[in-house]
Order: sequence, then structure tokens, then C-alpha cells
Amino acid sequence: MAILFISIAILGKLCIMKTGLLFGKPNTFYLETLLSPIYEEIIFRGVVFGLLLRHYSLIKAIIFSSLLFGLWHLKNIFFVDTVELLKQICYTGLIFGPIMSWITYKTKTIWISSIIHYLNNTIIFFMVYYDSL
Repeated sequence: MAILFISIAILGKLCIMKTGLLFGKPNTFYLETLLSPIYEEIIFRGVVFGLLLRHYSLIKAIIFSSLLFGLWHLKNIFFVDTVELLKQICYTGLIFGPIMSWITYKTKTIWISSIIHYLNNTIIFFMVYYDSL
């Protein structure tokens, strides 16, 4: 995870030096891309999923925490169009969230899901960035 983080940081710094923007986006987008996998996994798999698991069955805990994770992505309403926002909410709440919750449950750690989350965000970021060129 550290190698991916450092690689993105170096690419981002070069881009900022050249254009003043990070991959065509303001610098706040840069921080969001680098930090969100870590804090989202701590919040949604570490805290929310963990608390739900104490009070509900595994399936209910996965469903509730994943739906909350999907709704969390409403924060992107100011950065993407409505269709893209709905895609993000559905993907994170119905596909990605349940998979990360299951991995966290099986491995008993949030770090594996954090690495996968970081890889997921990095791949999607570059797909969107190169698609907009």
C-alpha cells in the first residue's frame, strides 16, 4: 500500500508542478483520493460494521454497513453528475461494500480491505482521468 501511495503522490506532485492542478482537478481531490480508502475503511468496516456485528447477524451487519457506505458517497454530489453519483452509490453500496465487509470479517482486520479499496480507487481514478483526456 505504501508503494502505491508513494507512486500516486509522486505522479500528483509532478502534475501539480506542471499544470498547477492534480490530474486536472483541484488539490483537494488529491487528498481525497489518497486518504479516503483509509478513513472509509476505519469508519465503515472498523467502526460501523464492527458495532453492527455485535448486535445483528453477519448478513444484516454486511447489508446495513454497506448501504450506509453507499449513501456516504452522496458527499460527491458536488463533484460528479447525477448519473455518475448514482453509479457510485450503487457500486459502493451493493457490490464493493459487501465484498469489503466479507473480507474484513474473514481476515479479522481492516488492512486487507484498505489495500483493496486503495487499489480500487486508484484504478477508477486513472480510468476516469484517461477517459477525460
